[in-house]
Amino acid sequence: MSEEDKKIIGNKKHLYDERIKYDESNLPKYLKDYIKRLKEFDKTKDWWNYDLLFDEFEVQAKAYLIANKITEFDYKKLMEKYGWLYD
Repeated sequence: MSEEDKKIIGNKKHLYDERIKYDESNLPKYLKDYIKRLKEFDKTKDWWNYDLLFDEFEVQAKAYLIANKITEFDYKKLMEKYGWLYD
C-alpha cells in the first residue's frame, strides 16, 4: 500500500472510495437508489447505517449480476468503490 493510500484510508473523507471513477448511469434504477442512500449516509458520516445498507446493496447487486442485468465488471467496481473490497 502506498503512502498516499495510507493517508486516504487513514483519513477517509468518504465512507466509500472516491478515487474510483465509475459511470453509474447505465445501472438499474434500483441499484442507483441504493447508491443515493449510501451517499446520504456518507454525508452524515453515519457509518453504522452505511454498513447495514451496504450489505443489502451487495446482495441486490449480486442478484442483478446473476440475472445478467449488470456485468461482472460493474459488480466488482461497485463492491470496490462502496465496500472497499479488494478481492
